[in-house]
Amino acid sequence: MIEYVSLNEYNLEAVNTLSNRNLEFDNVSFDIFRFKTLQDPNFDPAMAIVAMSGGKPCGYMMGVCRDNGDSISAAVKFFAVDKEFRGQKIANEMLKIIKREAEAKGAKSLGVGFIRPNYLTPGIDTRYTAAIGFLIRRGFERRGENFNMDIDLSASDWSSTELEEKLAKDNIICRRLQADEKEKFGEWMIADGFSTGWRYQVMRAAEQDPIAVFIAEKDGQYLAFAGYDGVRPRWFGPMGTSQNLRGGGIGTVTFLKCMQSMKQAGYDICEIGAVGPLYFYSKVANARVSRIFWLFEKAL
Repeated sequence: MIEYVSLNEYNLEAVNTLSNRNLEFDNVSFDIFRFKTLQDPNFDPAMAIVAMSGGKPCGYMMGVCRDNGDSISAAVKFFAVDKEFRGQKIANEMLKIIKREAEAKGAKSLGVGFIRPNYLTPGIDTRYTAAIGFLIRRGFERRGENFNMDIDLSASDWSSTELEEKLAKDNIICRRLQADEKEKFGEWMIADGFSTGWRYQVMRAAEQDPIAVFIAEKDGQYLAFAGYDGVRPRWFGPMGTSQNLRGGGIGTVTFLKCMQSMKQAGYDICEIGAVGPLYFYSKVANARVSRIFWLFEKAL
């Protein structure tokens, strides 16, 4: 008999093990799994469902709703069912629970995989064939795709000296963000038009040791930033430059500083999540597309 309970501290480690057993391309540590689940800013135990059999988890599904002010976004962040338990409608029952909760909160649709700012993957990796089949059979429609790119950190020393010297002539410097300015920097991000989601990810990167955020400034005024490990370990992003300063190499310096720091930390590969400027990363770092994710959505 299958029992459905909420995800909590007591079953979290066993569910993390189950997740890593089934999501072969997205194994994460216990700390990261907690960050993606219980520490999500909108964690709701009614939408974090664990299927239990014989006192052990055999499946789970994590959903979340986010209040956007004028609307509610709802999504299934990730899910898995052990192979020997598939075909017993376990995922279907968990989906019903999450769908019901999302509708009660006022969501008009239910997405899968990608719901900023705290997500595991920007969609469903196309190699999770069984998961994609499950979604299509239940009326979810493909709404687009995202992709990640990989950078071989061993391929370069990621020197930024020449570019830094050029920018220094205009009194622009690039440095690591300091702990005592995190709040001030976060306020600048919002004032300069960057999203609260990016601010969330940058502040997460700023919690790392050493701080995994580099900024460019001129005369005490922030101009650009780049960070890593804010979404997942070894993942780069986000990166941004004030709109009227783009194209002058300022963002490139913050990017290169991150590559230097990641290499020094012992990373061999840098993974860029949910890539926007494909050409930039291809040109500057010889980055290559490494993962493709499909976006699914269903009207409620």
